[in-house]
Amino acid sequence: MAEFWVYENLTHGYARVHRRSCCMCNNGRGVHADGSGPSGRWHAADTREQALVLAQQLGQPAIADCAICAS
Repeated sequence: MAEFWVYENLTHGYARVHRRSCCMCNNGRGVHADGSGPSGRWHAADTREQALVLAQQLGQPAIADCAICAS
């Protein structure tokens, strides 16, 4: 099971790294019923380091840790 998730917001152009237990992440399901959709996608990673590399590879201009779980 992935310990970290990267949320890629396609509408606002950012990526956030979350712990799977974060209330905003909900193990890659997010806070919306459909999880990933046209405005954003969740990407799984086993470690924080992998999540950061993945976030950089997505090419979004803004990358940060979640302010809630501070992955």
